Amino acid sequence: MPETEIAKTTPSKPSVWSNWLGRARTIRDVPPQLESWMFGLAFMGLALVVWYLVTAEWNGERFMPRYKLPSPGETFASFPSLWFDRALSLSAIASLARVLGGFMLTAAIGIPLGIIAGCYLRVNAFLKPLSVFGRSVPIAALVPLTMIWFGLGEVQKVMFIFIATVAYVLFDTTNAVQAVPDRFLDTGYTLGAHRTRAKGARRATFFALIYALIFSFGLFALDDQSESHGLLRGMAGSSFWLHALFGLTLGFLLWYPIQSHQLLRKVLLPLALPDIINNLRLVFGVAFGYIMLAEVIDAKRGLGFIIIQSQRVGPREHIYLCLIIITLLAYGIDQGIRVLQRKFFPYLKNAES
Repeated sequence: MPETEIAKTTPSKPSVWSNWLGRARTIRDVPPQLESWMFGLAFMGLALVVWYLVTAEWNGERFMPRYKLPSPGETFASFPSLWFDRALSLSAIASLARVLGGFMLTAAIGIPLGIIAGCYLRVNAFLKPLSVFGRSVPIAALVPLTMIWFGLGEVQKVMFIFIATVAYVLFDTTNAVQAVPDRFLDTGYTLGAHRTRAKGARRATFFALIYALIFSFGLFALDDQSESHGLLRGMAGSSFWLHALFGLTLGFLLWYPIQSHQLLRKVLLPLALPDIINNLRLVFGVAFGYIMLAEVIDAKRGLGFIIIQSQRVGPREHIYLCLIIITLLAYGIDQGIRVLQRKFFPYLKNAES
């Protein structure tokens, strides 16, 4: 065959564009990290362009009035007044402390209770109505309830975050434990997994001491009178030690069933832990979104407080800045948890998502 005919029948190499387009149309094809970042930046750029277009002046008129939606330039130009006049840094710290406090309490109770419910199905059946009710109740309805139960101080805001998220953590943790295949249980029993009551009691006591410190010092820090009382005077009060005793008892009861059986401690918990942490990432984002509701009533500082004040007395630009800051803070903490996932569970796909 002549060389010219051979050249005509040789298939041409696909171009870079056609190769990329083919991968993009492939179901579940994982893009490179840089490409993912570029798509994310493209979306944010598109959002800014749309924001600018709907707030720009056309022939002296704006499609969206400034009091409803300020332009990007007007919004970011108001940042100095938000930082200096309204003490943005202190409000951000206050909101973050409330969210972290409520979410730590959620994890401290929801995780061990979910592990127990995932292992003992009768406990799961007993707690199922609580889980369903907690995930179905309107979140806004919890605001007046927490005000009635816990007053108007910092305890109310932390407990609002706790009550709003604990059912989700309980449900997700239970499902993560139940998702562990039965073959691992069979292997554990074959290798001699058994109950270790004495050792479990010692381990549970360690967790109980941590809970005692959290409840005693944590509730003391949330007390509105803690600054005037002082730490030594607060420790001398009976409520401080009652909180410590409550935390000690609660911590022991929650962790003794887990620590007293090798199958739970060495098989089910380690295998379910990656999914538990991944679920915590998702629920934490939801918890941060609840902060405005938590700070509606009697808050002196906080991002939600700034949003409410800006809606009432202005400037409206601060509302959008606070929403951006809340998103950035939640995203930063989410990425921090993701880094820990990649460090401790490098073999998991969801640790890199």
